[in-house]
Amino acid sequence: MKRRKFLWRSLNTLGISAIAASFYGVSRTSYLSTKAQALETTETPTMRVAAIADFGVGSPDQYAVARAMNQYYQQYPFQTVLMAGDNIYPYGEIRLVHQVFEKPYAYLLDQGVKFYAALGNHDIINSQNGQDQINYPAFNMSDRYYSFRSTAKASASNQIASNNPLVEFFALDTNSNAPWQEQLQWLEQQLSMSEAQWKIVFGHHPLYSSGMHGSNAHLIAMLQPLFAKHQVKIYLCGHDHGYERFVPINGTTYIVNGGGGAPLYPFGKSAQTAFVSPQFSFMILDIYPHKIVSKAIAVNGTVFDQSTITSS
Repeated sequence: MKRRKFLWRSLNTLGISAIAASFYGVSRTSYLSTKAQALETTETPTMRVAAIADFGVGSPDQYAVARAMNQYYQQYPFQTVLMAGDNIYPYGEIRLVHQVFEKPYAYLLDQGVKFYAALGNHDIINSQNGQDQINYPAFNMSDRYYSFRSTAKASASNQIASNNPLVEFFALDTNSNAPWQEQLQWLEQQLSMSEAQWKIVFGHHPLYSSGMHGSNAHLIAMLQPLFAKHQVKIYLCGHDHGYERFVPINGTTYIVNGGGGAPLYPFGKSAQTAFVSPQFSFMILDIYPHKIVSKAIAVNGTVFDQSTITSS
């Protein structure tokens, strides 16, 4: 743990925060304001979801991201937030939950927004291997891995004559000590049974990343075939502290969304990188029957990356 703390201090000393405004690749909507972005379309999404990761530090940067989420909510409400791990630093202690979760997101919690958490590597250190967080009601975790469906239904007016849920979310425990055999069997079964129009998976560790931790060949071997087989359209994660979106790989868009408030990491770029920016941010998914529009939003409210994911 001392080595990790030293690394974080070293990164800040090197001025990584100054890199936060830099970016690589070509964004479809580079640094458009949310207001300008809203003028691009008159469509109303069937469901809107926010997402964060690597946030639970109680830092000014975390609170800045939370304020940006509040401001976005006031213009464009969402009812769900996906949390892709490292919910409580430094060691997952539930006694810190007020400072790093309840306080920064008090406004959203008061509006009835529901947060759904996955376990990160920090969350399992001093928390009965994450059980304390699983037991915490506001994290809405039914187990180490679980799924839930949207309450929104695709309607006939949106050209879908079906009562199937529009979207189903699958939260994974991607830690090395996760019960992988049971989890993979569960995931295979749940994905194959799902009748949702969209399947979205979130977990803490990246399959693909150009950040400090990099890609994970073990996770790629275990998860990518399942995602491709069952048409998972989006995998959201954190672990590397910044933002990176990849071009679709075997039909799945992989997004690192780790700019929730922990000290930022430097990022590089791969041949499969569509856009990368190491800055504090959160994500919005505007979900329609036949497309999902993903937006990465900075603390000043600008949309600095956007992509459209289609069902075909």
